[in-house]
Amino acid sequence: MTKLLTQQDLAERWQVDVSTITNWRKEGILQPIKGIPAIRFTEEHIAELEGVKLERFSPLERRKIESELEELRLQNEKLKEVLGNILTESSKVINLI
Repeated sequence: MTKLLTQQDLAERWQVDVSTITNWRKEGILQPIKGIPAIRFTEEHIAELEGVKLERFSPLERRKIESELEELRLQNEKLKEVLGNILTESSKVINLI
C-alpha cells in the first residue's frame, strides 16, 4: 500500500514551514489526493515533483506490455481493412437493388 504524506511530513522533508506547503497546495503546485477527508499526498506524486520517476512496471513487464500493445495494433489494422472491404462490397450490393 502506498504511504500517504501529510503537509507536516512534506514540510519536514523539504525543510520548509507548513504554511509554505499550504500555499503551494493552494497555488496548485501540490496536488492532494481527492476523495478523502484529510489533506494527504502520495509518495509517487512527491517523488515526481522531486525529479524521481517511479516506475510501476519492471523492464521485463514493460517490454511484455509493449509487445502485446503492438500485436493489438496490428490486429486492429487488419480488422479495419476487413471491415472496409465488407463495407465496400455491401455498398455494391445495395446500389444494385
